Amino acid sequence: MEDKIREILHEVSGVPLEELRADTRLTGDLGMSSFDLADMVVSIEELYGVKIPDERFGELETVADIVRVVREVTGL
Repeated sequence: MEDKIREILHEVSGVPLEELRADTRLTGDLGMSSFDLADMVVSIEELYGVKIPDERFGELETVADIVRVVREVTGL
């Protein structure tokens, strides 16, 4: 799961995969805008066939946060 999420982040941000670690901050390290974050969430939702509730968006600060929230939402 983490590898697929990192691939999506790579596609959205253009940052090389090897620079995307669990503690990489989406806005601070990657400079992602709210549009980029929304694009990422839509890609993840489509990949896993789930809906990430809007109120959970604020939890998505690092790569590890994305993995945790997606695991919780998908039950994987």
